[in-house]
Amino acid sequence: MRTFLLVTVFLAVAVISWPTVQAEKHSVDDEDASESFVGTPVRRGAFPSVGAILFEGRQICGATLINNNHVLTTADCVSFLTDTQKTNDLAKLKVYLNTVALKTYNPGAVISNVLGVKVHELYDKKTKANNIAVLALGSNVTTLYPSSLPVDGTTDDYVGKPGTILRWGATKSATTSHKILLKAPVTIITNEACSAKYGLKISSNFLCASAGSQEGLTCHDDSNGGPVIVEGRQIGIMSWGKGCMDFNYPGIYMRISVYMDWIKKNSF
Repeated sequence: MRTFLLVTVFLAVAVISWPTVQAEKHSVDDEDASESFVGTPVRRGAFPSVGAILFEGRQICGATLINNNHVLTTADCVSFLTDTQKTNDLAKLKVYLNTVALKTYNPGAVISNVLGVKVHELYDKKTKANNIAVLALGSNVTTLYPSSLPVDGTTDDYVGKPGTILRWGATKSATTSHKILLKAPVTIITNEACSAKYGLKISSNFLCASAGSQEGLTCHDDSNGGPVIVEGRQIGIMSWGKGCMDFNYPGIYMRISVYMDWIKKNSF
């Protein structure tokens, strides 16, 4: 049986406190204006299953809808909630889906509270091993198609194939700063080539995506939990990287095909 950290006696209240779909003017705190605008703004409706996780009104990570009531992200993003003393913080989380700007009116946007968090049992914060987590939503999302994940049993390493990364990045002007959904092209490279770039061994549980241009560079501070998509399927979850605006360092993603059994066990 799946085990989630739940806001126990207040669960029923949490479920009914948010309608399934809200089309509203999103109220999100201003973000750090120093964050980079790297990538192309996503057209509304192009990637409806790609979302954002907010904590106390501030965007902290990306996520993707994988069925009607679960999203996939990194353990880095939500592991602080596994401390039993912080379970009440679940009430401060929201997941936004089918939106491309967090401070702009988006018709059809889905906003859900979070009922539970499941972090991989072998997650290691220092090494980023098993950096994967599933969030149980308080809303049953029936208006959006979930992200397509790798086919069971696939042995495709996707090396040499072009892909698209998505992340929430900041735009800024003289008067305001806010997050929008950005996309950028990348190419999947071998783990050996990736290991050589970083000077350490990148295990087969990860995959690496190299930028073909400046817009494909992963600024992992605003990308954590975001997807890499190849041939219409999400094959990875942004886990870590080195800095931003540096062609020498590929983005490193959790390889979803390795974790399909775990994902199914904890979300389906």
